Amino acid sequence: MTLSRSWKRAAGMLACLSALMTGTFSAAPAQETFPARPVQLLVPFPPGASTDLLARFLAPKLSAALGQPVVVENRGGAGGLIGAGVVAKAAPDGHTLLVASSTTMQSPLLQKNPAFDTVKDFAPVIAAFQHPFLMVSSATIPVHNIAELIQYAKANPGKLNAASLGGFSDVISMMFRHAAGLQLQIVPYRGGAEAMIGVVRGDAHIVFNPYSAMQPQIQSGQLRMMAVTSLQRSPTVPDVPTLAESGLKDFEIINVVGILAPAGTPQPIVQRLNREIAAIVSSPEGRKFITDRGNDTIPDYSPDHYAKLLKAADTKYRRVIDEIGFVKQ
Repeated sequence: MTLSRSWKRAAGMLACLSALMTGTFSAAPAQETFPARPVQLLVPFPPGASTDLLARFLAPKLSAALGQPVVVENRGGAGGLIGAGVVAKAAPDGHTLLVASSTTMQSPLLQKNPAFDTVKDFAPVIAAFQHPFLMVSSATIPVHNIAELIQYAKANPGKLNAASLGGFSDVISMMFRHAAGLQLQIVPYRGGAEAMIGVVRGDAHIVFNPYSAMQPQIQSGQLRMMAVTSLQRSPTVPDVPTLAESGLKDFEIINVVGILAPAGTPQPIVQRLNREIAAIVSSPEGRKFITDRGNDTIPDYSPDHYAKLLKAADTKYRRVIDEIGFVKQ
């Protein structure tokens, strides 16, 4: 009986040695090679937004670089919060990415129960481009600059309206109202096109939007350029003053559009994505795509730079929201 047990023990040891030598011994599964399947670029807005245009520009080029299909999916709603929330909860493996703007990434600050935490729930991949907002007025009111606009608003208290898309768009209008010391009503619209029609008709009188979204109406004279929200004048519209030089000291809002992965995505994957996307947006074709649409290139494409931009914006707008008296929903 003792001999039988010894033989069994010896046979077991030989089996283990054989498994180790042939590589068949059970072990932890090997890490999945990236990319192992199609990559999804999720855009939290309908087609036509700057985030959507970037995603569709990147998709075929990124697909060629990664050797896998790259699919653009639009999942709009709630100012971008729905789509961003989907990516925040996605598997952190690099196959689901968010194409987002600053307005989306700061929107959780406007909620009593935030859908996600911008700093903690995402791994920044790359900031692709940035732009200030352009403040325009309706041609239906007799103003041609910020001084005249403020004078008109004070002479007509409560009659000046700002078109807003809700969410962070409200914050921009409220920041202007607070800085200028005006009575400014905020009129909600369901989308950018509807808001534009409202300002052209004179139902609302001012709106903050990217230049590229309003270029035809500006060129036709239906909208008048008042100021940009950067501290320096925009190369796209160099003759338009900043709000800061128009008397609103230190007024600055910059919208950064970039790519993010879910938090916990392995650094080698983040670095691979960063390297491939940086090569696309920094190419002559990429820079032309960016600047032709009134956007500015980014001086630093590293994930760390994007992370610093997001953190700085988070800190700033937590303070601003308190200052302007925004009521969280």
